[in-house]
Amino acid sequence: MANKVLILRWAGSAYDSLGGLLELAAHEFAAMGIDVTIFAADGTEWPTQLMQLLSQGDIAFALTMSGIGTDLMVDGKSVWEAAKVPLFNWSCDHPCYFPIRHGIRSPYLLHGYVFPDHARFNIKHLHPNGTAFAVHLGIPPRSLFPDAPLAPHQRNGRIMFTKSGADITKIEQNWRQYGPDLQHIVFAAAEELFTRSTADFVPTIQRIAEPRGLFMDANNQVMLLLIRELDNYIRFKRANLVMDTVKHYPVDVFGAGWDHIDWDGAAARFHGSATWRTMIDLLPRYSGCLSTNPLVEESVHDRVFFALAAGVPPISDGNTFARRTMPMLDKYMFDFTRERISQAVEAVLANPAEAAARTDDTFHALSGPFGLVRSVRQIVQFAGLHTLNAPC
Repeated sequence: MANKVLILRWAGSAYDSLGGLLELAAHEFAAMGIDVTIFAADGTEWPTQLMQLLSQGDIAFALTMSGIGTDLMVDGKSVWEAAKVPLFNWSCDHPCYFPIRHGIRSPYLLHGYVFPDHARFNIKHLHPNGTAFAVHLGIPPRSLFPDAPLAPHQRNGRIMFTKSGADITKIEQNWRQYGPDLQHIVFAAAEELFTRSTADFVPTIQRIAEPRGLFMDANNQVMLLLIRELDNYIRFKRANLVMDTVKHYPVDVFGAGWDHIDWDGAAARFHGSATWRTMIDLLPRYSGCLSTNPLVEESVHDRVFFALAAGVPPISDGNTFARRTMPMLDKYMFDFTRERISQAVEAVLANPAEAAARTDDTFHALSGPFGLVRSVRQIVQFAGLHTLNAPC
């Protein structure tokens, strides 16, 4: 087992969510008896300070999220190779975002992903080390929510929706600046992929592009641009549909980018942005937690896992993972139609006691196999494989 873990904590993420998640991981490492050092990746001098810390030579491995520190170099060589310290990069986003980081070939860089779907993309298309690692973000311990689960009558009868938004017409305006062939490809693919996962993006784009003479694999800048644009657009389009539907229900909305929504006469309340810690503190008081998954099939958004820990019924789009592992919550899952979104919300509001009971049963069933404790143990195990983390 590792004697010391170095965690790179970055405060630049939206609402400091990555920092909060890494602090939870640090707590679990410490509970395993592992010495943890949290390094603040802030300010202009942090790369130099990090190299000085690594030179002390007592660190078994390091953990970062979303690529922070993965591309640091010293004398033309990765700092992690120079220090002989493996770095586990736990990514929340698809590899189409900052693909250069996801393509770094080094046994000392372990490409890890919150979503198995993204690990599959890395290994199939970018293939830097011949390995990629999937570690679910996991259900945090219930101790994160000291008063949870509250009895249904102690809650506020409302639903929390924490989500950033965007006006997709502005994205479409940008696409209209493309040449005619690329413009055709991106608009046609956006229409076809609205209800699909990112696993379908590459073959769909290829099928639309090839009759126009454009042949690409996924390790190509044009393809990665299209995947990035479509992923961003479809997620916001889905969120807009959900928001326009649920604004007629008692929903509290937290997040930026919702200026394009008409709030006149809405039962929903728009509160603007709030920090990750504020969301954690508020969550147990709610009767439901609404979220939309990234375009994945093999895991769920961390808000679903956190809602389970808080005993708050998650309301979310269903996917393969959710329907297989959380069958008791099926009535609170939706597809992207107004009718199904409304049905899922109304199912929670109509019988909050039943929804809370189903949620608690699901938490107890899944907190072992999909708990944050197991995730942290997996990271320790995978970090130990770094000597074999290279293609033949």
